[in-house]
Amino acid sequence: MNEIAVINQQEFFTAAELAQIAQTRGLKTFPGTERGVQLLAEREGWNDFAARVSRPRPSLKAGGRPAMEYHFSILPAIMQQTIAGRTAKAALQKSFNIACSEERNQLVEAIRTSSLHPRARRVMEARAEVLTSIEGYAVSAGRARSWGIARFLEAQTAHHARQELERRRDAGQILTVDQVAMLAIPSLLTSGDGFHLSVETLKSANDRKSAPQIKRSTIYDWFKSRDAGGVVALAPSTTKAQQPVPDWFEGFLKFYSVPSKPEATAALRAYVETLTAGVKKPSLSQVKYILRERLNNIERNVGREGLLTLRSRLAYITRTTEDMWPTTIYSADGKTFDAEIADPVTKRPIRPEITTVIDVVTRKIVGISLARSENQRSVAEALRNSCCQNGIPAIFYVDRGPGYRNEAMDADVGGLMGRLGITKMHAAPYGSQAKGRIEIVNKTVWNPLARTLPTYIGEDMDKEAGQKVHKLTRNELKEFGESRLLPGWEEFVTMCDATVAAYNDRPHRSLPKFRDPDTGKARHMSPNECWAAHAANGFAPVSVDADEADDLFRPYEIRTALRAQVQWNGNQYFHQALEAYHQEKVMVGYDYHQADRVWVREFDLISGQPGRLICVARFGGNAERYVPLSYDQKAIETRARGRLRRVEDKRAAIEAERDGMLLIEHQAADVANFIDLAPVDPAPAPVPAELRQDAEIVQIAPVKPKRRMFASDEELAAWALNHPGELNPNQIAVLRRCMKDSTARKLFELSGIDLEALRTLLRAVA
Repeated sequence: MNEIAVINQQEFFTAAELAQIAQTRGLKTFPGTERGVQLLAEREGWNDFAARVSRPRPSLKAGGRPAMEYHFSILPAIMQQTIAGRTAKAALQKSFNIACSEERNQLVEAIRTSSLHPRARRVMEARAEVLTSIEGYAVSAGRARSWGIARFLEAQTAHHARQELERRRDAGQILTVDQVAMLAIPSLLTSGDGFHLSVETLKSANDRKSAPQIKRSTIYDWFKSRDAGGVVALAPSTTKAQQPVPDWFEGFLKFYSVPSKPEATAALRAYVETLTAGVKKPSLSQVKYILRERLNNIERNVGREGLLTLRSRLAYITRTTEDMWPTTIYSADGKTFDAEIADPVTKRPIRPEITTVIDVVTRKIVGISLARSENQRSVAEALRNSCCQNGIPAIFYVDRGPGYRNEAMDADVGGLMGRLGITKMHAAPYGSQAKGRIEIVNKTVWNPLARTLPTYIGEDMDKEAGQKVHKLTRNELKEFGESRLLPGWEEFVTMCDATVAAYNDRPHRSLPKFRDPDTGKARHMSPNECWAAHAANGFAPVSVDADEADDLFRPYEIRTALRAQVQWNGNQYFHQALEAYHQEKVMVGYDYHQADRVWVREFDLISGQPGRLICVARFGGNAERYVPLSYDQKAIETRARGRLRRVEDKRAAIEAERDGMLLIEHQAADVANFIDLAPVDPAPAPVPAELRQDAEIVQIAPVKPKRRMFASDEELAAWALNHPGELNPNQIAVLRRCMKDSTARKLFELSGIDLEALRTLLRAVA
C-alpha cells in the first residue's frame, strides 16, 4: 500500500474522478457514476474529516459548491491498483517522450550538420574547437568561462605580436633585447600547456580575411549560439540563396554532352558560335563552376557516356546464394581468346572462342567448349559437357547472343531447354554487371593463360614485340605452311583443361572461409571444396543417364516423311520403316559430326517432344550430292564461297581502276631504236705463227658437270635430307614452294619424309 502511494502523484480524488476511472477501466465492482461513488462513501464512512481521509475541494467556478475528495488510502484495493497502474504508465510514456524528443533533436542536428557545405562544416568545427579549448583551459585553472575568454584574447594578441617580430627578424631588421626575449617565450595560444590551437584552426574559425584576430564580442556570440542551438548553430549562415542553373546552360550541354567527350573550352566555343549578335556570351569560369558545383558525377556524364558505362557509377544490388544448392543456376558466356592458335585444318592463325559454364553457387567451372566462333554448336557442346559431368541445372542464365537464342535452344519442339527441363533466363540489355561472376572468370582464368603464349595480342601486349611475332609467324606460314610459334589445337585443348582444373582447386575469395586441416590457418574454400561441402550436407545433382546422354543433347527438327525418306541439310535419308509414315510429321535428330545418318522419332503431339525411335535413316544417294554434306563441311564450303566472291570483287575493282587510268590520257612517244642485248660469242683468238708452225694445236673442250635429275618432288626432298650440303638455289626454291602447298606436304608425309626436319634444313640454308 505504501509503495503504491509513493508511485502515485495525486493523493485525493473526487467522486466524479473516481467514477470516470471506473468507467474508463471497465471496473465492475466499483460505481461508475458520481452519485454511486457518493453513496459508497456514505456507507464506508469516508466523510470522516477527523481522520483526514476526506476534505472539500474548492470549486473552480465563482460561487460554486465545493466537491468532496477522498484520500487514495481509503479506496478499495481494485481502485488503488488501477490508479497506480495508470500513473506508472503515464510516467513511462512521459519519460519515453522525453527520450524520443532528445533522440529527435540529435537526429535533426545530424541531418542539419550533414547537409552543410564543406566550407561551412570546416568553420563550424573550428569554432567548436576554439570554444572547447577555452572551456577546458578555464576548468583546468578552476576559473570561470569569462576568465578563460580573457586569457584567450590576451594570448591571441601576444601571438600576433610574436608573428610580427618573426616577420621583422626574417626580413633582416634588428630587434631589441625585450623583443628577442619575447620571441623566446612559448606561445600560450598554440603550446600544449595553453590553449593548443593551430593557426589554421583560428583562421577557419574567424572566417574573415580582413580581420586576423577574433573579437571579444564574437567569442561571446559563439558561446550563446552554441548553448541555444547546439554545435550546428556555429556554422555560418548562407550569404545568399542558391541561384537556379541559367537557361543558356542547356544549350551548352548540346555541345558538351556528346560521346566524343569534348573539353569544356571546345564545347563553349562551339556553343558561342551559334549565338546571335547582342546575346551575352557565358564565360568559361561560369561553365566550369556549374559543372563542378551544381552537377553531380552522374549528371556531368549523361550523354558523354553510354548506359552501360553510366551503370558502373550507379547503385547496385548484390545477389546472394547462401540458401541455394549447386546446379540451381548455371551461367555461360563466350570469350574470344586473346592469343593466336593454329587452326586444326588450315594451320592458319585463329583466335578460338571459349564458351565457359560456371555454377553460380560454388563458382565452379562445370564445362567448357572450344570452337572457331560462338555459335549454336559451341554452346550446345558446353551445356552437354556441364550436364553430363556435373548435373542438369534448374536455370541457365545467359546473355542475348545468337548462340543462346536459336531454335535448337528455345524451340517448343526439340529445343534443348524443353527437353532437359531447364528454365533459361536472359540478362537485361546493357546489364553485363548482372553477369559479373562469369565475366570475372573470363578475365581471371583465360587472360592469364593467353599471356603465357608468345602470340598474345591483348591490349597490354608490347606493340613492338607483337609486331615482331606477327611478322615471324606470317613468314613461317608463307615458307613452310605452319609456324612453330602457333600452338597446335591438341596442345591448346590440353592447356585449357589444365587451366580449368587449377581454377577449380584454387581458393576463391567469394566463397566461405574454413580452417585448412593441413596448415591450420583460415582460408577461403576452392570451388571443388565448396561443391564437396554441399554434397556432404545432402546435395545430389540431377544427373544424365549414360544410355540417354547421346540422344538427349541431339538437336531435333520437324520434318515430313515422303516415300520412306526425310530431308535434312539438303540431303535425303532413307529407311524402309519410314514408309508407314508417308506424309506424316516426324522428328529428325542429327549430329554435328555425322552426316551419313539421322535419327528419326515419332512426333508426340501431347508433350511436343520427340517420341519413340522409328529408325536410323542413312544417306541414300538420291540427294543433291553423291557425298553426304555434313554440317561442318557445309559451313566450311559456304565460308569459302564467300571469301572467293570477295576476292573476285576486289580483282574486278582493281582491273577497273587500272583500265580507267590507262584511258585517262594517251600520249604518243617516239620509238627508240632496238638494241639487241643478246650475248654474242667472242671470236676465237688468233694462234701465233710460231706455234702454228712448230707445234700441233690441240683444243680441249671444258667438261661440264652432269645435272642431277629427280623423278618427283618427293625424291628431291628425300635426297635433300641426306645431302644437305649439296643443295643448289633452284632445288631450295622448289622445296620451299612445296612446303607452302598443303597437297605437297601431304604427299611428303605419305612418302615418309620428316616435315619438321625438312623445315629445319630450309631454315638453315635460308
